[in-house]
Amino acid sequence: MIFMLKKTFSLFLWFFVSVFVLSVCYVIGVFRNWTDTTTALYWISVILVTLSFKFIMDCIHNYFSAGKYRNFLKSFSRKKRALTLDSYFKKGLNIISKRGRGEVPWFLLTGDSEKNNSLLEDINLPVFHRNCVNSTPQQFRTIRWWFFRDLSVLELSGKIYDNPGVINSVISSLSARKCKKQPPRGVVLVISADKLINHDYTYIRTLSQKTRSFVEQLSLHLHHNIPVFIVISGCEHISGYSVLAQKIYQKHEKWHPVFWATNKSGTNASEYDSSYILSSLRSNIMASICHALDDSLSDKEKNDILQFPDRLKGLKYSLDIFISTFCIENVFFSQTEIAGICLSGELMGEKDKNCIFADILISEILPQIHDSDVIHVNKQRVNVSFKSVIAMTALCFVGYSGYCSYNVYNIRHGSVDTSHAFLTEQISKYEDKVRSNMRYFPFKPALDDKYLFFRESLHKTTRFDISPVSWRVTEYKKNFMQASPSGKRELILSLSSSLISWDKMMKDESLSDLAKSPGIHELLKITRPHDKISSIASLAVERDEIQKNNGIENIYVFRNLLTELVQSDPSYSWFVSEDVNIPAVRITDFWEDENSSVYLSGIWTQPGQNKLHQWYETIKEAYGRDTVPEAFSSFVLYLDESRQEHFRQFIMSVARARKDSHSGLMNPLQLTNIIHNRSSEHRFFQFVDDELHNIPTSSAQDWLSEFRLLNHLFSLKVDNGMKRQIEQFDLMLRIYLISVLNNSQMNRTLTHVTTWRSWQNALRNAVNSVLHTASSVELIRNAMRSDPENKLVILFDEFEKVRSVINSNNREPVIDSVWDIYERQIYQLLDHAVTYTGCWVGEQWRNSVLGRFNSGKHNLSYSEMQGKVYKDIIGFLKGPSNGVLALDPDGVRLLSFRERSIPFSPSFITFINDIVSPDDLLDVWLRERTQNKDELINVQGQLDLLNQTLQNAESQPYRVTIDSAPATIPDNPRVKPTGTTLTLECKTGNSSIRSMNFADSGIFTWYPGSCHSVRIDILFPNFSATYKFTGETAWIDFINKFSDGESELMTKDFSPESRNFLESMGIKGILVRYKLSDTGNLSQAYIEWEQLKQEKDKLKDLQVNLSNKLLTTHSWEKSAWISRLPGNITICPVVQE
Repeated sequence: MIFMLKKTFSLFLWFFVSVFVLSVCYVIGVFRNWTDTTTALYWISVILVTLSFKFIMDCIHNYFSAGKYRNFLKSFSRKKRALTLDSYFKKGLNIISKRGRGEVPWFLLTGDSEKNNSLLEDINLPVFHRNCVNSTPQQFRTIRWWFFRDLSVLELSGKIYDNPGVINSVISSLSARKCKKQPPRGVVLVISADKLINHDYTYIRTLSQKTRSFVEQLSLHLHHNIPVFIVISGCEHISGYSVLAQKIYQKHEKWHPVFWATNKSGTNASEYDSSYILSSLRSNIMASICHALDDSLSDKEKNDILQFPDRLKGLKYSLDIFISTFCIENVFFSQTEIAGICLSGELMGEKDKNCIFADILISEILPQIHDSDVIHVNKQRVNVSFKSVIAMTALCFVGYSGYCSYNVYNIRHGSVDTSHAFLTEQISKYEDKVRSNMRYFPFKPALDDKYLFFRESLHKTTRFDISPVSWRVTEYKKNFMQASPSGKRELILSLSSSLISWDKMMKDESLSDLAKSPGIHELLKITRPHDKISSIASLAVERDEIQKNNGIENIYVFRNLLTELVQSDPSYSWFVSEDVNIPAVRITDFWEDENSSVYLSGIWTQPGQNKLHQWYETIKEAYGRDTVPEAFSSFVLYLDESRQEHFRQFIMSVARARKDSHSGLMNPLQLTNIIHNRSSEHRFFQFVDDELHNIPTSSAQDWLSEFRLLNHLFSLKVDNGMKRQIEQFDLMLRIYLISVLNNSQMNRTLTHVTTWRSWQNALRNAVNSVLHTASSVELIRNAMRSDPENKLVILFDEFEKVRSVINSNNREPVIDSVWDIYERQIYQLLDHAVTYTGCWVGEQWRNSVLGRFNSGKHNLSYSEMQGKVYKDIIGFLKGPSNGVLALDPDGVRLLSFRERSIPFSPSFITFINDIVSPDDLLDVWLRERTQNKDELINVQGQLDLLNQTLQNAESQPYRVTIDSAPATIPDNPRVKPTGTTLTLECKTGNSSIRSMNFADSGIFTWYPGSCHSVRIDILFPNFSATYKFTGETAWIDFINKFSDGESELMTKDFSPESRNFLESMGIKGILVRYKLSDTGNLSQAYIEWEQLKQEKDKLKDLQVNLSNKLLTTHSWEKSAWISRLPGNITICPVVQE
């Protein structure tokens, strides 16, 4: 249980660490504007480094906890011993390899000895390098160097075979490079005769295996088969050997005789049989016996000597075991063999001086081995092969070098060609092939001389003038001042390229490298050839001239000119001017139907920025070790600020251009792209975000930070998939972190996302509705009726809501432009629905009106046909076009939503206005004609009732008593009226009063509506003047005029005849006097009668108007209009692909 808890805790800890590291990487990635992929790579890298570190720490912990460090210390001590052994070996090898001594032969000596002592320890021969000055201390028993007069011996202890570490160290030392140059002459293996005679097979087989393993490894490392020689020591214990050796010594004065035989077996002999070598050894012994036998020997001694060769048969079986084990072939190493066998033993010399084995080995055996055919054959083969290889290699290299050198120029003997093409070709061949190629090294001096000859020949055969520096500077500045901004940039870059080329020429770079550079501007060239030559020849001449005549001063002058040209415009408009090779970003790249010319210069895009930095590097390289002007470097350093400002202006221009744009029909893919964030608006925003992605958050302007937040928000989708949910969580977290970093109001991420989801739901519902034909038509109809439940109405309301919530505290105009551009996609959706509805309405017109009219068989008159078509038009207006078009008394009125309406053709609007009556669109009981008939009947009833009332009022008499008084003429006492007559004329009779300027009285009877004239006759001696009141108000006017008892009647108001006469007499007015009784009832009666009369007149007018309307014909009956029927009533574009 505890174990499981530990495992669970460890797993939980790792999970916590991984999540923590991911969080840290994620936050850093957000601040550094990394992509999710980059953040994941950093996270994985940190996890891998952590795991590697943990693995290393676990290994170290286990290493120390398990005590393995002790083995390391042991291996270190072994390593120290190996280094010491190697140092000791190299010291000895250096002694025998000193120059001036020739090649000193040296051997490897090995074999078992008692108590692990040296085989040469008791040697009596002089040993060199053992004095105090040249001593090699024998501090090891593993290896020992022995230096004698004619040879050296490296003795290997027999115990090394039991220690793999030691033997590997020894073999490693023997495999050194110096040892390979002077390998040992052979391996001498010393075996005691007692071991062979006693048939100690286990010892023999083990010794053979160890020796073979050592020899094979050594030969493999040295790449050389080292011969192996067996020396059988202790032969004095074999009966007959001592007598024979003593006799040979006495007879031939040899102090230490040995018996030697090499292994030269025949082709049919066994590889593992010692018969041949023993037979050869016995033959050599028998030859020595023949020379040694004489009569001085006793019979016993002779018998021992003669039986000695036969006693060697006891060694055969042991030798066969050794040879078979040593020479056996396997798949790992090649077959080995024994080079020779030697018999040796100790002798008693004169004066008790013993001849020990070590002396015999050094003085006799090893020299014989060195002088043997095996050694000389191997040595000669190696020396001859090595020297031959070296000589052949050197000869081949010199020959190949000579052949290549001869073919460099490939010039025929006696031919002379001084053309520019030929000379430049030869110069280029040398610079490209010879200058840095070692194969031409033996003949390089000759090739150098030829190369210099060709350069001088080219310089001499080319006629040219040298342009003064001042002239070149003046002309170049003149061209610069006249050039456009982009032309100025090209001139500055050309000057920079020229400076770079001159700098390369000063360094004597090859013509091929110079040709790869942009070259030198024509106005800047030092040399001006008289004749037309190739560009490569011109470069060669220019290089020679700049190397000879103050090239450094020329470069210095034009670097100053470069500084002057760069700083000629403080705004550096020449640097950021448009480049024809970098395409501009146009509004049509995102909206193909847009006709606006809004664009962003390509210089501000990422390719343009790369080009700007490339140009800057060119200018910087042209300055060499000098420093680029600080102001220009600062301008380049702050290019990101300029980029952001230009993108800001570009976004605002696009928003202005797209504000009043109208789109047409869209295919289903374009509609679904809106809800899947693949619309043109999303592509435009993603383009801006990608272009400015390399600007870190710390350098981003406020609008760019807000835009990035908005673009992340615009990328959110309403989807239930796990991947989408993760992406949305990632975007929400990024928005929150960036808004917190920038102290933005968008840090209320949850509120914004919630509002955004509502808007996205509304958008998806609207798109789904538009995708279906029937719902799309109803969608527009209800939208134009401003139905609050309509999905388009909801869509626009939700957009205004999300914009107000997210953009509430925005102060950046460019962010408003971003919202305006984003809003265009829902207007595209609206335009599609409106256009589709218009197409559908046009199709219904063709089917319901034109189609039925054209296809039906009928025998109707023209008027009947016209009436039938009119009914179809009325049905169309009341059906398909209902909700998008209204017909008012003033004419056709197009319904709209968000300033969008169905695009009806003008001919259709005119046709409907001329032919269709709005009343025909109503139901029968609501039509105007029906209502006019009903109203006419009602008016007639009212008239009858009103006539009866009016008749009663007109039959009622009203009487007024009038008293007359004298009439006078003001301001004219000479003329006086003689009398007056007042007459009231009525249909029922007249009433009058005649006065001769006396107080007369009379009663006047007035009937409302019956009295239309009142006349006043003023009598003079010779004439009379008449003044009249006429009309239905005549009596009322008289009463009102004489309400005060008198009234002056002006001359101008009399009848024409009377007026002329009175004017001729100078009379301006006549003062007439009539006193009236109470007229209140009469005035009230007149008012009531007048109201009744007016009401009657109104009803009369209404009756006449209604009667006239009922008598008029229908609008569709007025003229023949069938030929005016329009074919297409709406503008229906083709669906965009």
